[in-house]
Amino acid sequence: MLSNKKILVIRLSSLGDIILSFPLLKKLRKSFPDSEIHYLTKNIYEETVKLSTVPGKIILFNDNKKEVRKIIKDENYDLIIDIHKNFNSFYVSFNNAHEILRYKKDTFKKFLLVKFKINLFKEIIPVYKKYLNSVKKFLGDTNLDYEYDELRFSRDKIIDGEYFVISPASRHFTKTYPVKRFIEFINDNTDKKFVLVGDKSGNDEKICHEIEISCKNILNMCGKLNMKALANILYNSEAVICNDSAILHLSEAVGKKVMAVFGCTVKEFGFFPQLKNSKVIERYNLNCRPCTHIGLPACPKGHFECMNVELVK
Repeated sequence: MLSNKKILVIRLSSLGDIILSFPLLKKLRKSFPDSEIHYLTKNIYEETVKLSTVPGKIILFNDNKKEVRKIIKDENYDLIIDIHKNFNSFYVSFNNAHEILRYKKDTFKKFLLVKFKINLFKEIIPVYKKYLNSVKKFLGDTNLDYEYDELRFSRDKIIDGEYFVISPASRHFTKTYPVKRFIEFINDNTDKKFVLVGDKSGNDEKICHEIEISCKNILNMCGKLNMKALANILYNSEAVICNDSAILHLSEAVGKKVMAVFGCTVKEFGFFPQLKNSKVIERYNLNCRPCTHIGLPACPKGHFECMNVELVK
């Protein structure tokens, strides 16, 4: 039993993966109410981690790995849970706790499925559950079903009236539903109000601007929201429409149903929606899917047929 002990969770990036660690934090707090739980992540994700009420301390990872390693050593943790599992997380955590647990990535299975379409995934395990499985021996008989949490943000509506959220951009081209299709969908639903969200990157702002000038029933909030405001807008929406992106996971983390378009990636990778009322739109029986487990700057085949799907009205 880890009561009154110190625990460190490590997830350095990226946004979606950090959000998917929130169920782990919630289960840890339930199982070990008296334990001190800390979180190690990169600077740019500090605001995201602060959405969770669980971590008592956030340690920021920087280029000075020796300094970070010393900070962790000085904390004298009883348990480190490494759910990033790369060189950096190994280095800063190695021999720095009484026990260290790391989650199973299934890297080789992903490689075989992408490169040779050999599917060795006998069971499809969502990423959030892989994180939980890494500490299952400490959770005992705790239910490992997906649970969203009471994250730290105001529930008072920022935007008046009923609206749907659309997050049209993604970091990778092959994960991005074509802009023209978003425009067609919005213009076919002129009786509804749509709010666009995205980050301050040039790609997100370009896509959202193109939609904004092509549609009348749009409120463009791209690049204008911090994490708490974004969570608020998602929480108070009717539903969220997005790609295979972090917005999918943040939406479900606040209990909001999503309609997510999946192109180059598949369910086996563990990032599909978890709420029962959420929905995935995808092209089945394409022999080129999946072409990546992360995302690519262009369709390897040149046809981008995986995104030749229609949003449900």
